[in-house]
Amino acid sequence: MGSYLIGYTIIGVIVLFVVFSILVKRRILFGNTPSVQKIFAHPLLHYSIRRIGSAIISVTLAILVTFFLVRLAQPADQTCITKFAGPRVTPELFALQCNAWKKEMGFNGTIFEQLWNFFYSIFPFPKTLCRVTLDSMSLTYTVSDCRNFVVDLGKITDLPGVEDGTYVIDYMLPRMATSFKIGIIAVIVELGLGYPMGVLMAKYKDAIFDKIGLAYIISIDAIPGVAYYYIWMAILCGLFALPRAYSADNFLSWLPAILTMGFTGMAGIAMWVRRFMVDEFTSDYVKFARAKGLSENRIMFTHVLRNAIVPLVRSIPAAIIGALLGTYFLENIYSINGIGAALLVANNTKNALLLQAIIIISALLSIISYLLGDIVTAMVDPRVSFSNAD
Repeated sequence: MGSYLIGYTIIGVIVLFVVFSILVKRRILFGNTPSVQKIFAHPLLHYSIRRIGSAIISVTLAILVTFFLVRLAQPADQTCITKFAGPRVTPELFALQCNAWKKEMGFNGTIFEQLWNFFYSIFPFPKTLCRVTLDSMSLTYTVSDCRNFVVDLGKITDLPGVEDGTYVIDYMLPRMATSFKIGIIAVIVELGLGYPMGVLMAKYKDAIFDKIGLAYIISIDAIPGVAYYYIWMAILCGLFALPRAYSADNFLSWLPAILTMGFTGMAGIAMWVRRFMVDEFTSDYVKFARAKGLSENRIMFTHVLRNAIVPLVRSIPAAIIGALLGTYFLENIYSINGIGAALLVANNTKNALLLQAIIIISALLSIISYLLGDIVTAMVDPRVSFSNAD
């Protein structure tokens, strides 16, 4: 009961905060109180509210598309026939088993009832879930493993090596943790190498380092990603004899995936930083600084780098959140049991409910990353406008 009360309270506070901020912004409330206007009518706050509103619409559309595609791909009645029908199964037992499975998987009721229950299950709000099984001998239902969840992504069925009725969250969380620990180190590598690379390429434009860097960036764009991964695998595992198969207990086995992801991702970071800094070097404030006699190093490190950090800051939220999703190509190459590998398993076994969960998580995290990127950019880049036209 306490978790439900906390959930209702948090939702109520958020709604009241948004409504109050809008009313203050429109000067319906506290229109002549500068201290309140300064906080609740701040342009960045309302820019963030508009972006969050747009993100909620995008997430809702992604959920709707996923919901209907899953039900088209896996008709419940056909699945019941495949799963439970047999020469020794009586019509009564078949009906009981089918109804129990539909209720367990969220396929019971009309399509509108299913849609309502689907939105409620993934809405971040405390809910109690139980596993319901049917005893085929006594024809009685057994309720077990009741737990509290904030989000219900459903249960897994017909997945090799996984018990029917296993919560999707229990299946996904350890795999997301594996993808994240590999991905976050790769993000550090790509940012730690890509940003200095872009700075040096811009500083020594058209010099040998810049030409080598451009050749590397062009090769990343020209060669298909999967082929590039295999090239790095051959270099790292063949030439440097690093382990190819991932093992949680052996850090050396983490390095091929980390370095492959990091070396590939740093090219994009370097390209944007170089492009941004080259543009900044032709800006009026740089020409004015040169006219004042400031050295090139002082201009670059004091003025240009401060503005060139914008593309780096914008990319950080997407890179960190993207680390949670992993990459199924890399995880397949290096035998990493992460979220990308789970996507491959779900696709190969035609497990629609697991695919549904992975698609929803991917869509949600992608939209959140773009949202955070927009907000962070607005905070660090004074050129971003907070007007409604944006």
